[in-house]
Amino acid sequence: MSFHWLVLLAAIAVEIVATAALKSAVSAPWLIGALPLVLIGFSFILLSIALRVIPMAVAYAVWEGVGIVGIAVIGHLLFGEHLTAGRALGLASILGGILLIENGVGHGRKQDEPVAEGRLV
Repeated sequence: MSFHWLVLLAAIAVEIVATAALKSAVSAPWLIGALPLVLIGFSFILLSIALRVIPMAVAYAVWEGVGIVGIAVIGHLLFGEHLTAGRALGLASILGGILLIENGVGHGRKQDEPVAEGRLV
């Protein structure tokens, strides 16, 4: 796994932690309440690093889609939110959509070749 994919996974992890922290940040003092915003900003910085190599459609789909699935699991495990069969099917559909996007973007070039303005560099 390349450096940029590891950075993208770190961006996802930070986003999941930030989103989960929003649940308790509402009633926290302003300094603690601002922590999720700082973490989301950090997640965007990591995403921008990953975008140097990973195609934008793939990186954003993975970042957002895996983040949605991750926060749904965290919501279920930590906050007792219901994960019904319909919701699980929806989450599986998100993951399936990510795979379709990942397999359809950048076909015919190496995975870690840089991309600039829609053209290979």
